[in-house]
Amino acid sequence: MTWVDVGSASEPDGTLREVRQGDLLLGVARVGSRWFAFDAYCTHAECPLTDGWLEGAAVRCACHGALFDLETGTALEGPAEEPVRVYETRALDGRVQAGLLEDATGA
Repeated sequence: MTWVDVGSASEPDGTLREVRQGDLLLGVARVGSRWFAFDAYCTHAECPLTDGWLEGAAVRCACHGALFDLETGTALEGPAEEPVRVYETRALDGRVQAGLLEDATGA
């Protein structure tokens, strides 16, 4: 696993944004004191999930309303059926890091 910086850990609860890491576009979200990182595109129609909104520890796609669990990536509501990939996160020295697997980074 490779840890990559995905932004400041001081952003407020409810933060939802995208971060590019090479060819990979990640969604990053803060829910309470927890950070989540996930593939930024909906598995239904490849709309950016970061254009959507948070519903607790889930993200709702703005295009067609699919809802994904941020802990597991599971599609909780359709039309999406496939999960989104989620990544381990940690806060270190005031920064958020996502743990990317080698196949995710293209390495």
